[in-house]
Amino acid sequence: MKKLAVINDLSGVGRSSLSIQLPVVSTLSVTACPVPTAILSSHTAFKEVAKVDFKDHLSGFFDAWNKNGFSFDGILIGYLGDTEEHPLIEDFIREQKKRNPELTVILDPVMADNGSLYRHMTQKHIEAMLSLAKYADLLTPNLTEAALLADFDYEGMKETLKDCKLDAAKGMVFNSLLSALHHITPGAVIVTGIEEENEAGEKMLLNVLSETDGDLRFIRNPRTGNGRPGTGDLFSAIISAKLLKGTDHEKACRSAADFVGLAIKHSEELNVPVIEGVQFEDLLRHLLDSD
Repeated sequence: MKKLAVINDLSGVGRSSLSIQLPVVSTLSVTACPVPTAILSSHTAFKEVAKVDFKDHLSGFFDAWNKNGFSFDGILIGYLGDTEEHPLIEDFIREQKKRNPELTVILDPVMADNGSLYRHMTQKHIEAMLSLAKYADLLTPNLTEAALLADFDYEGMKETLKDCKLDAAKGMVFNSLLSALHHITPGAVIVTGIEEENEAGEKMLLNVLSETDGDLRFIRNPRTGNGRPGTGDLFSAIISAKLLKGTDHEKACRSAADFVGLAIKHSEELNVPVIEGVQFEDLLRHLLDSD
């Protein structure tokens, strides 16, 4: 069975990060091995959050894994509890690549959305993600994170995309953005969860996949409800497990986008508060159907 090291925070309340990724990866028949970057009472969208930093323990954590001879097929990286963690993660990646040259590294640069950095995030977090991106076989930023990594004007790009009625025009905008991103990562890139409307006025979510050769593909799904915390974590967990099992980028992206849409719709129908994320636990069987 494939093994995936999942490097992310652990939030006690609010379906996000490790609490959502571990069951999803396990359901897809990949062994999920968690590495907490921080332990939080809840995700940071809640008003009061207690946080325990894990950076002082991370070196010993990785050292013990390496001394035990543990080897992984993939590494998924998400939220950093502290910017000083990234050199330790990079050392771990380099050691794992020695053990397994076929190691797949997925970086979900969790730090921003809707044009702004998350609470407690700074320019140093952008720099840390830029450094980690050098090791990524797949980078999965949302549009805000992509703009920050590429040093693009988010608001200007968003307005330009809104004015683009044809995919050819949108393709020109994304080619520019993705060309910049390919200069910071050797891997493929998926820019996730871009809001748009189709010709019928229906709300859609667009994921833009750019392979390492620059081949660009648009993957669209109907928008099934409000944006919710944890959907990026859900998306990256599905993508990572699928890639380790041999699924190509486009099929993995479609499977992840379909499941995220289903989970959002399900949560809306059950009136789950947005801040609590997506109710996915009773939908895991659908992942088996897509596997």
